[in-house]
Amino acid sequence: MSTHKVIIAVDGPILAGTLSQVRSKCGKPSCRCHSGNEEDLHGPYRRWSGYIDGRLSVRTLSPEAARECERRIANYRKLQAQLTAVLEKALEHAPWLAAEKTNGRKSR
Repeated sequence: MSTHKVIIAVDGPILAGTLSQVRSKCGKPSCRCHSGNEEDLHGPYRRWSGYIDGRLSVRTLSPEAARECERRIANYRKLQAQLTAVLEKALEHAPWLAAEKTNGRKSR
């Protein structure tokens, strides 16, 4: 059995989830946001969506927090890409491949 050493590097903190930007109406019927004109809606508000303790959560963010979340999400996606590459490489050395070579057949 061969051993492979894999190094996965992360360029700072990570965060799973997505960022979005929304505009919305408030609860005051007389407010300009109820005019029907999209430019009159409140916002834009930046939101993070992701899972906390197994439940989908949404957080409204300041512009500064949104930029930091964006950086951390990018780090997380880079980490995911590295892990995907490692897993794909590992499949090239899967245990069933050795058995296939000795038996002369492929499993499905």
